[in-house]
This record gives sequence, C-alpha cells and structure tokens, in this order.
Amino acid sequence: MKNYRRLLLVTLLALSSILVSCELFEDATNPLSEAEIVEGLKEALNIGLENSVTSASSTGGYLQNEVIKILLPEEVNNLQSKIQTESIGGVVPLSVVYDAYINLENNGNDLFEELITAMNRGAESAATKALPIFGNAIRNMSFDDARGILNGGETAATDFFYRTTSDALFTAFNPDVKEALDATGANQVYTDVASFLSYEYDPTGLGLTTVSPSDVLNVQLPSSIDEYATTRAIDGLFHLVGEEEKKIREDPFAWGSSIIERVFGNN
Repeated sequence: MKNYRRLLLVTLLALSSILVSCELFEDATNPLSEAEIVEGLKEALNIGLENSVTSASSTGGYLQNEVIKILLPEEVNNLQSKIQTESIGGVVPLSVVYDAYINLENNGNDLFEELITAMNRGAESAATKALPIFGNAIRNMSFDDARGILNGGETAATDFFYRTTSDALFTAFNPDVKEALDATGANQVYTDVASFLSYEYDPTGLGLTTVSPSDVLNVQLPSSIDEYATTRAIDGLFHLVGEEEKKIREDPFAWGSSIIERVFGNN
C-alpha cells in the first residue's frame, strides 16, 4: 500500500510538471496579437470611464474630491485676492465695497464661494452625458503603438487617450457643460462677479459721491467660464480614468473580463 501511495504521488507530481510546462509552452507560442492588445486597452478604458463617470456624476463627485475639485479661474482668484487686500484711494477698502455689493445683489452670500459650488455642481451634472461621447472616442481610436502603451506607465493608456482625443472631446462636451452651468446658476453668478467691477459705491451714504472698483482695479476677466469649466471637467474625468487604469493593471483578474486578464495578466 505504501508503495502504491508513493507511486501515485510521483505520478501526480510528474503530471503537474507536464501541465505547467504545457502552459508555459502555450504562453510562449501564443503571444498577444496587436488586435488583442487594442481590445484589452479599450476594454480597460471603457471600464475606467464607466466607473469614473459614476463617481464624478454623484453628488459631491467634483466638489468633495479635492483632487478634481474645480477652483476659481486664475483671473477670478486674482480679483478675490485684490478685494481682500486693496482699497480705493487708500481710504475705502475694497472688502467694504464688496460686502455692500453682495448685500445688495446676493443677500449677503459670497459670490466666489457660490461660483465654486455652482461650477462643480455643473460638472457633476454634465458628467452623466460624457459616457457616450468618451465611449465613442474610445471605439474610434487606433493604437498604432498599442504594445508600447501596454508596456508603458501605470496610466499610459489614459494618457494616450487624453493626448489624442481631448480636443475633440472638448468640442463635443462643451455644450453639455454650458447647459449644466446655466442650470446650476454658475453663469449668472459669474456675471454678478464681473459686474462688481463697475459697481458704484457711495462711501458717505448720503448720495454725495460714488467710487467704483474699476477706479483702482485693472482686472481682465474672461467673457465666460464655459471653456474653463469644460477643460477642468474633462481633466477631472481623465484623472479618475487614470486611477481606474492603475487598479486594472494592479489586479487584472478582479474585473471579470477575459481579454483584460489575457492582456494585463502577464504584463
């Protein structure tokens, strides 16, 4: 009986060795094709995009994510800083003029904070419309250097996608962002911010004279925030897609996709 068990163990070990050898032989003789690499990369991007849009379009998807949160455009941020530090004629602080303005026009609520919130809410709303636009770009793109992308950095596919499609995506996505900014009130808030520059403030309260921020501020604001918000919204989505790509590369067997397992599993 002992000899039989010993013989059975030796036989099983031999069979195991043969199976492993066959598997290695199969891998060596069945290399990834360019078509498979492209399919795997597109599948990974599609999964990354779906997860990213779901995250970005949720309440607080942009606003509560400090990495992709849309902050004030540089020119607007510069205006906010000057309001806190400068004065008219060295006598009337711009902060006092601003407080009077928002009390009159915005129930005392800070326009800059409202603008940040409204821009991010707009991006969250528009993100729901990004999936078919981005998905179409993924389906139509061709990876001439697919193997280089596969063997590249942890976000190589996302970076390549960004470089080759961001301009077209901007054109397609911009109307959706503008519509969302209108709906959240971001564009109206921005108009109110710009109007502050021409606000006539009476420091005496007696109607004797008025001063205006434009008397001391040489600030040129963009005509709208549509392009800025669109660019930042797209950048935020690409960041999230890149994070998803990292996860796929780290564990390609967690996604239930045979092509992702084949393409990324031995990479």
